Amino acid sequence: MFARFLIFGTVALGTALAQVEPDLPGGSHAATDLRISSPDPDGWLFPVTRLDELLPHWIQFAAQFRDRAEAQTGLGYAPVNDEYNLTQLRLGIYLQPTKWLRLVGVTQDAEVFFNHHVQNVAPYEDTWDIREAYVELGSGTEGWFDIVAGRQIFSFGDERVIGPSDWSNQGRTFDTVRADLHPTGLKVSIFASSVIVTKDGVVDHHLEGNDLYGIYSSFAKIIPHATLEPYVLWRVAPGNVHLSENAGLGHLSEVTGGARLAGTLLQNIDYDVEMNKQTGSLGYHSIDAWAGHWNAGYTLKRTRAEPRIFAEYNYASGNKNPNGNTWGTHDQIYPSAHDKMDFADQFGWKNIEDVRAGVDEKIAARWTLTQVYDDFWLATKNDAVYGSSGAIAIAAHPGATSNHLGSELDLIAEYKQNHHVTYGFGLAHIFTGQFLNETTRGKDYNYPFAYATYGF
Repeated sequence: MFARFLIFGTVALGTALAQVEPDLPGGSHAATDLRISSPDPDGWLFPVTRLDELLPHWIQFAAQFRDRAEAQTGLGYAPVNDEYNLTQLRLGIYLQPTKWLRLVGVTQDAEVFFNHHVQNVAPYEDTWDIREAYVELGSGTEGWFDIVAGRQIFSFGDERVIGPSDWSNQGRTFDTVRADLHPTGLKVSIFASSVIVTKDGVVDHHLEGNDLYGIYSSFAKIIPHATLEPYVLWRVAPGNVHLSENAGLGHLSEVTGGARLAGTLLQNIDYDVEMNKQTGSLGYHSIDAWAGHWNAGYTLKRTRAEPRIFAEYNYASGNKNPNGNTWGTHDQIYPSAHDKMDFADQFGWKNIEDVRAGVDEKIAARWTLTQVYDDFWLATKNDAVYGSSGAIAIAAHPGATSNHLGSELDLIAEYKQNHHVTYGFGLAHIFTGQFLNETTRGKDYNYPFAYATYGF
């Protein structure tokens, strides 16, 4: 059934020129901008882009639609399956009457169809809501200073700690006040924010007292051919509401200090390292947690496909003694979690060890292939298995005889037709390990998907 649905969905999407994963400009401090500046001879296919060319430069519109047909077999590592279709429509307006004033408004409609087991709630569905609405004083691209106030996305570094989570149908935004300093070779963002809590049928809002404050910086000239990104984050959450942030254990006051270093060596070698340490308090617990990400790649540039071979290790601490006074579970905060630990998005950056290797290839001018293998272990059996959202997926089982969660194989292909349209498909398969076989029904998990992207 899914094969027929996948074929139908892909053909329909190709006809409609749908969109799933827009190419969003950004870097460490940019907000979403749906506009596509590249001209196209077939202008009638991209009416909003054509309209922007005719309008005064200070008023621009943008629109994008995305669709993804996907399935999950082995939900909860049990014989439970679902297959469904996700759609997302975003409409934006960008007003810039002067160089120092910019107003942005983006609305979004996210919906799920044909589902049976996944629910019509976030992150699958949130019908017509405010995606972004903010004012920018100054310029994020010119000068050395700007201030932003309102609702917007956050994108820092490679989004391992804070990002918009765009693979999910709903995505993530924040209500924020942010000041950016960006003289040559340096970017610093200082912000106070609160994540938006999605509830379908009402205008989304943040939860009072659930706040994130931070300083995120980026230095491009300290280390040759590399960017250094140190950051300090302070996260607080109210104790009277049970959240994944506070695990229902009381008031959270958590400080995260960390840094990311990414660069190249000898033209063929690239690397990406990020580590952070967390302290503070959670209820009566004192926080003592940490995590790290280490990635290195080598690109064979003299071959036609220019394959990049990479190896990676990810670690995040877990709570070794749940009955003690120290809380050791690393908090992944608000990442774009997709493909940070695994492409199937079954594991988060909490109580985890992940050994990863793979290869990316450019088999043609517009085609890219990716193959990835992961091997997953719990950092400690005394803590839970956490999903990509950061919430508990499987409760702790200290009596299990192994920490081995399992392994995953990902096969992904993408075709970029032009600046407006991209197609892709793939399969992620998890082979359950001894821990999952002992604590669940042990059925392997599959995540096949197909998508097309369209920015008009």
